Amino acid sequence: MRTDSFEPVVVDDDQDASRAGRALAVISTQRDQLIILTVHGSIDLLTVPQLGAAVLEAVSEQPRGLIVDLTATDFLASSGIAALLAAHASVTPAGRFGVVGGHPAITRPRG
Repeated sequence: MRTDSFEPVVVDDDQDASRAGRALAVISTQRDQLIILTVHGSIDLLTVPQLGAAVLEAVSEQPRGLIVDLTATDFLASSGIAALLAAHASVTPAGRFGVVGGHPAITRPRG
């Protein structure tokens, strides 16, 4: 493999044309003592801090349980999986944790 053929890719957050440039929206809904975070968009290295912040805010309310709804998520990178594992650890053992998703991009995550 030739290292001189490597060309860096610059990601511009203002451009919607690339997958990395897509925005992430996290909507929080509370029912009784259960918090549901519905995630819209792509979860990748650039957007995972936003998901992490939403989880921290939700957990600060000490819910009985946290559900992360990924049915509106179109991409899940390995950094997103790590964020979900961290969310699970922050909720349990005191509360319950669940993930909902069915999109093919979620069931076959990529690095």
